[in-house]
Amino acid sequence: MQIYRGHVLVCAGTGCVSSGSRKVKAEMEKQLEAFKLEQEIKVVETGCHGFCEMGPI
Repeated sequence: MQIYRGHVLVCAGTGCVSSGSRKVKAEMEKQLEAFKLEQEIKVVETGCHGFCEMGPI
């Protein structure tokens, strides 16, 4: 199991997905690769955070 220096949590609940959270996740992963940080920071999809009106979170 790989150990990461940090994690970025992106909501994958229905409200956030409909507001574009998957696009946010994809762009975050793209930027991590561009800065060669994909082995240090992991982007993780989570369940709902309860802030649907503020999404995507």
